[in-house]
Amino acid sequence: MQITRIPYSEIERTRLRGVARLAGEIIANYWPMRNFVHHNPLHGLEHLPFEKAVRQGEQILGAKGYLSGDLYREYLRSGRILPEQIDAALRPLACDKYVRVGEEQVTRLAVLRACLLAGFHGAVVPDETVVQAEIDAAPDRTFLEALAGHLGPALKPLDLREQMRAEAEEARAALVRRVTPSAWCDHVLGTHITEQINGEMIKWCGAFLDEGQAPWPMPGREKGFYLAWKSLAALELSPCGIPLSQRKIAALPEEPEAALFESLTTLGIPHDTWQEYLSLHLAALPGWTGFIKWRSDQTEYDWQQAYPADLIQYLAVRIWYVRELVEKACQEHL
Repeated sequence: MQITRIPYSEIERTRLRGVARLAGEIIANYWPMRNFVHHNPLHGLEHLPFEKAVRQGEQILGAKGYLSGDLYREYLRSGRILPEQIDAALRPLACDKYVRVGEEQVTRLAVLRACLLAGFHGAVVPDETVVQAEIDAAPDRTFLEALAGHLGPALKPLDLREQMRAEAEEARAALVRRVTPSAWCDHVLGTHITEQINGEMIKWCGAFLDEGQAPWPMPGREKGFYLAWKSLAALELSPCGIPLSQRKIAALPEEPEAALFESLTTLGIPHDTWQEYLSLHLAALPGWTGFIKWRSDQTEYDWQQAYPADLIQYLAVRIWYVRELVEKACQEHL
């Protein structure tokens, strides 16, 4: 089997470590948990404004930051929420502004209240014939037609092929910020890649991060998480049904940064989306990644000194499984 090594430099190594560190900010430190306590799952986002932190938590952690609009309206009908509380919440957003409708002035507060209470999700686009009839009857029809002619060239759509290409690139970049290729395959192709990968990572994290509880400790842990996995996983016959897995794992780079860079490049993940993409993978198992993040920060911690682990090593292993299983699924189904 021919292995094509992707060019990789010290600059890429440094950049990738920085990206992984930023990607890990979404993960809260859940350790040490020697007592029953509460941990804020958005702890890593506390530097952001509340609304932005909730949006990122929804996107990356798969959480729901707010109740549905229908449920809020039900609470209002039942008296659990009072009308004056609605006004108090909306008033800072209204800013005492208003809009003119004919001869009447409508406050922005009234518009916001109507949208919230009636569940409007956007403006209703009128039928083209209705719009044309309004223009024909308007006293300033000549001005409107002249304005439309002036704006026409600016609103002219792109060439269809260029538009499709631009939209495809935009959609691709937006997609990997919201969903991983493995999750896409699960949703579209009916695979179970995410479940398989999570199972593998739980197995290896549980074995490596053991702190004396296991009667049979994992061998080779002094090499670090990535190299310990690499040496042992290469002995497995076919994890998750990956063909030629032993050769592929043995051929991986010795440095976890190089392995991660190779997998991201092979998957075709755009460089400017790496942080969001890696955050999605770290958020898939926040308990384990939170522990690894905590250990990597504890340079004086005995277990970390003896058996080093960090998020780069974790991601190098996880994204390799993604790379192989996504390719396998696409070859089989597409």
